[in-house]
Parts: sequence; C-alpha cells; structure tokens
Amino acid sequence: MKRRLLYCLMLLAPMLIRAQYHLDTLHYAGDSKVFIDIVYLGDGFTEDELDKFADFVKEQNDNFFDKTPLLQYKSMFNVFYVKTPSNVSGAGMTPDAPIDNIFGTCFGTSGVDRMPWPTKWGKVNEVLNDVKPDYDLVPIVVNSEKYGGGGGSPFICFSMNKSSIEVLRHESGHALGGLADEYWYKGREAANMTQILSPLKWERWMDEDGVGTYRHSNDENEEAYKWYRPHQQCLMRYLNRDYCPVCREALIERIHARSKNVISYTPEENTVPLETEDVLFSLNLLKPEPNTLRVEWLLDGESVALGQESYRMKTGAVANGTHQLTAIVEDTTLMVRTEGHSQLHAATVVWDVSVNTPSGIISVSTHEYIVGPLPFETVLVFSNKRPQQQETRMELLNTAGFISASATFQNDANCRLTTAQLPAGVYLLRVYQKGQLVYQRKITKR
Repeated sequence: MKRRLLYCLMLLAPMLIRAQYHLDTLHYAGDSKVFIDIVYLGDGFTEDELDKFADFVKEQNDNFFDKTPLLQYKSMFNVFYVKTPSNVSGAGMTPDAPIDNIFGTCFGTSGVDRMPWPTKWGKVNEVLNDVKPDYDLVPIVVNSEKYGGGGGSPFICFSMNKSSIEVLRHESGHALGGLADEYWYKGREAANMTQILSPLKWERWMDEDGVGTYRHSNDENEEAYKWYRPHQQCLMRYLNRDYCPVCREALIERIHARSKNVISYTPEENTVPLETEDVLFSLNLLKPEPNTLRVEWLLDGESVALGQESYRMKTGAVANGTHQLTAIVEDTTLMVRTEGHSQLHAATVVWDVSVNTPSGIISVSTHEYIVGPLPFETVLVFSNKRPQQQETRMELLNTAGFISASATFQNDANCRLTTAQLPAGVYLLRVYQKGQLVYQRKITKR
C-alpha cells in the first residue's frame, strides 16, 4: 500500500509543478506557427507581489509597440505572461551574492554592474516548457528599481527602473533583431556594426536620415577604433531615441523570418466542383499597419488581378486541361532595402488546376513558395515552405524563349540560382520538381 501511494505521488509530482504556473494572455492574434510569441516572466516577486508584476507587464506592453517599426508590425505578435513567485523579493546585487529568487537573477553579470541576468536557467526552461514551449522572445522582469538590462536571443532581462520601457526596446534590438550596441561594448559583425567598408552592408541607406560610417572611437581602446556604426543617434546607442533606418530594417527582416504574411488560403480541398457555380480562391493575410502588402494573381503565368485578396474562377471561362493559378503576396515596405528581402517578405500560393470534361470538375492541389529578391540582381532564390526533399530545377528563359540560366538542386527547401552574368531585363522563371512544372512567373532583373 505504501509503495502504491509513493508511486502515485511520483506520478502526481510533475502535475503539481505545472499547476503552480499559469499562462495569462495580454494579446492573442493567432496560431504560434504564424505569429511571434512574447512571453514575460518575473523574478524576485513574492506571492504578494505578483499583481505588481502583472500590472507592470501590462503597462510595458501598452508602450512597447509605440515605436517604429514595432508599431507597424504589432499585428504579428502574441503576448503572454506567467506569474512566477519567488521566496525572496528583489535581485542579487552581484553573482557572488545570490538571493532566493526563482530564477537567480543577479546584477553584475560579466562584470557589468548594470546587467541583471538569471543564473538558474534550468528553472527558466522548466517554466517555459510547462506553459509555452514555442516562444520567440522572453523578457524577464526583475523586481528592482536599479537601472539595468541585458539581452541575447531570445531572452531579455530588465529591471523596473523608470527607464524600463526604453531598456526593453533597446534589448529587444539585440534579442529580436540580432543588433549590436552602437555605444562601445565589444566588436562583432551585425547589421549595425562592421569592420568592412567595401562592400558596406548599409550602403543602400548612406547619407539618408543621418546614416553614415562612424567609428567606435575610444582613445583608451584601440579595438574600438576598428569598428563602425551607421548612426550617431540610434536607440541602440542612446535611450529615448528612435531606431535608425539600418536597425529598423534588421528588425523587420527578423519579424518576417518568424511570421507569415499568408495565414491561410482556400480552397485547400483536393477537388472542387466547377459545374454550375464559380470557384472563389481567397487569402487570409497578416497585414502590417498601414498595409504595405501587394497581392498579384497569375493564371498560367499571366497577370489576371492585382490588389485583391481573392480571385473568382468563372465556370466556362477556363479551358479544359491543366492550369496554374498563383497568388503572390509581397511586403513593399519602404523601410527595407536589403537585397534578397523579398525572400522573407513574399509568399506564393500555387493552385494546380485541372479542368476535365465532361464533368466540369476542377482538381486543386496547393503549394506555398517563396521567390526573391524581386526584382533580382546577382542571385534568385526559390524556397518551398513545405519542403519535400526532392530534386528541383530552376530555369530562366529570355524573351526569345532560350534558357539563359539554369541549375538543379537536390533539396527544394532553398535553391539559389546565380544570375550575376545575366543582362538586365524581363525573364520567365520556370521551376520543375520530379520533371513536372510546378511554378512559372515573369520576373525582372535590374
């Protein structure tokens, strides 16, 4: 009897651990496969202080999305928080003098007095795995009014100082955007830090809105003098500033890498009757604010509609045989100029349509592809969002119908065709898988 009771208690223990944590929702937009998940945790809040933590998180979240480009892409985020009680209030002042808070957060990490950081990562992972294992960004609020913060993908740790919202935004530049500090901390190649001036990674923004090449000059540090930043007044250097154009662009790239412009599409059925009624093909889109998405519909490679989220295929208007209906969705935001950004900012849904006689049945199979950059220059990328590990052949045909460039790839998830040798102009892209044409579109090389 005692053994059975012990065994039952052992089975019940993990359930009891889970029961003490609960995922609260601040903003829910949709499925984590489409949207970016932010999960706030708290350290150094006793049971009696958990409401203080929740109120603080709500205030931070209200302000977090007020700054460009987070303001424009707010719709792409889910926001949650978890009340995690500590036995002791506050944070340790140095890693050598920890206190009994739940995640072991202490200031003085890596010898930097203003940097709070957890030491009990096993506990952090336990909580996240129990309540929200599919997270993208985890800000940890430490119950202290001492100024400080730190960030490294996907974690942020920051205090409840009066500058907390600016610290949260700055650290999000690290954890979400992969950005470096634009004050001198240490050198590393990033979107906003470099030692390489030719080619300069932010050349497309030069002399615009204060963008230039500025040394991290420091008379006491020869290493700093070797590195360059793009701006003198960026949030990644000073608080209470805006993100500079280079950092805005990097953040948008990362946001698109973690989310999708196309949430869903219809029809998804294998067969749709096309006898007495038209068939409506439609997209459910995830839009920035203001909406910068461009939608184009192609039937057998020819444009048939622009700027609409659906296309109606009318009975009798499509000849019997095999056709291809393509919807291309691109984010045309002017805040991104990165070569190849369309690979992250564009989604392509393809319906393979087979209209048969005499029944008038339309057979539909769907695919989701990414093609970019558009227009392209030195490289053209074809990606399948539902990769099947199969042979893929890309062909570019000139206006005379001759193949100007081609290549065969064994993995259809990411195919890169070199195009630097081609003259500027209009080409027809054809993509084959298992010898069958799966995608075609007219595109431009500049």
